[in-house]
Amino acid sequence: MQGRSRDQRGLLDVESLAGDLLEPGSVFAFLAGHRRRLFPAGMFEDLFRSGRGRPSVPADVVAAVIVL
Repeated sequence: MQGRSRDQRGLLDVESLAGDLLEPGSVFAFLAGHRRRLFPAGMFEDLFRSGRGRPSVPADVVAAVIVL
């Protein structure tokens, strides 16, 4: 089952706690702000055909980590 990123950030989310530490204009800040548009969930649907099991780590998170 494919995991999904939430649109609303939580209180203990890393961007809420340390987002101000990202240098503006850096690749880290760019990926933090645009990863859902760069790696939409639809790009990875064929990897999760069964729909059974525990949800995975959201695909946009995994893709951003691989890029970094």
